Amino acid sequence: MKITHELHTLIRSRYPVVGVETHEEHRLEKILGEVSERLEVPLWTWDSVEGLVHTGTSNAMYNTGRPDQVLGYLQRSAEDGLYLLKDLHHHLDDPALQRALKNASDHFRQDRRCIFLSAPSLRVPPELEKTVMVIPLALPDRDEIKQAVYRTVTGLEGGRRVKVDITRDDLDRLVDALRGLTLEEIEHTVVQAVLDDRTLSRGDIRRVLESKRRVLMKEGVLEYIPAEVDLDAVAGLDALKRWLGRRRDAFSEKAREFGLQPPRGILLVGVQGCGKSLCAKATARSWGLPLLKLDPGTLYDKYVGESEKRLGRGIRQAEAMAPAVLWIDEIEKGLASGSADQDGGLSRRLLATFLNWLQEKQQPVFVVATANDISALPPELVRKGRFDEIFFIDLPSPETRRQIFAIHLAARRRDPAGFDLEELAAASAGFSGAEIEQAVVGALYSAFSDRGPLTTDHVLEELTATRPLSVTMSEKVEALRSWASGRTVPAA
Repeated sequence: MKITHELHTLIRSRYPVVGVETHEEHRLEKILGEVSERLEVPLWTWDSVEGLVHTGTSNAMYNTGRPDQVLGYLQRSAEDGLYLLKDLHHHLDDPALQRALKNASDHFRQDRRCIFLSAPSLRVPPELEKTVMVIPLALPDRDEIKQAVYRTVTGLEGGRRVKVDITRDDLDRLVDALRGLTLEEIEHTVVQAVLDDRTLSRGDIRRVLESKRRVLMKEGVLEYIPAEVDLDAVAGLDALKRWLGRRRDAFSEKAREFGLQPPRGILLVGVQGCGKSLCAKATARSWGLPLLKLDPGTLYDKYVGESEKRLGRGIRQAEAMAPAVLWIDEIEKGLASGSADQDGGLSRRLLATFLNWLQEKQQPVFVVATANDISALPPELVRKGRFDEIFFIDLPSPETRRQIFAIHLAARRRDPAGFDLEELAAASAGFSGAEIEQAVVGALYSAFSDRGPLTTDHVLEELTATRPLSVTMSEKVEALRSWASGRTVPAA
């Protein structure tokens, strides 16, 4: 595993203290066990209940239950070894403990000794920044996931055999569905999927995806969105759909063999309600990739440094689920170039972190970012090279409006042929797709109230009673069009 090699390298590089950010203590302990075998040194673990224990035995060192006691023991000890301290992060603000950790670390600058601090989120005080190297523990890779699935299914057999009814391709899809979860979450998810019928089958993949959606919602950084709309259901936007269609298979093994790099992402700028979010969902469905949504507003945290860490967690989770589509809705609300006086420079730091990842990312994560307010977009975000392309989505043309009416009428079990679509398209000039949908919904209420069928006249009445955004905010719409001219590619 890559993380095993990374930890081994850090130890050989004589880092005395390594902080590992993870919720998976048991997995970290197992990985360190493999490293200790490679180095041929013992692995010790410590927590505030058991004290310092030699793994593989029940031998606990006397008087090592308190943080100061275990650090004092490590300072006095001359033995090679790896020491995983699980609860020490709770005490890092204590000046006496900071000194004790520094003193102990001075005895650990050798290539076969290292202290590891384990914590879900590690805030290192300034006094220890030069002492503690902090790294994240990456989520399980494909091989680890396959092993976890096999181990879980085998462990469930007991007296009744679990039937495995999946092909090799189905197994690959199942592994992709489980990416982004911890090993414990993977085990729980697989158990839930097979427990009822004692069978692991293709149908369980959907259940796994639903379980993962609940897990991601609990994390509060990324949200898993079921992508139920294909690009064929998006009216108009032919240029954007052609661009996406040519890159449909760009994440495949054949594309890599051909010498293609996975596409980086697109920025969709346009009038509100004209289909930017719909395009993000349709892209994921068309490409057969999971859709992850990052709400920039959820990144902000009152504690210093936590917002950047939340963004980092979201990025790592998206990479662990790659290939995937990462949808960042209204990116200007969280990654704008705001004044440093307003938020202490937080927006700038978040923007810098995101742009650096977007430029350097190695994992096949396709970013679809949407923006309504171009005045809030920083120049660094829209310059050429950040995204593969910047598309402008304008108000729909008459033909596109006709298609939108047909789509929304059919979605509500009405035959579009029974309506005068040409008249509706002409009457809805300046309407966005979302406003057209609301006109159809409003007309349905009117028809239901009249106790009669939905007619063209019902929809026309709703259109007449509505003042679209292009009228109420005409100055902003024109300013947006003026900005987009020459800077973006028309999506239609």
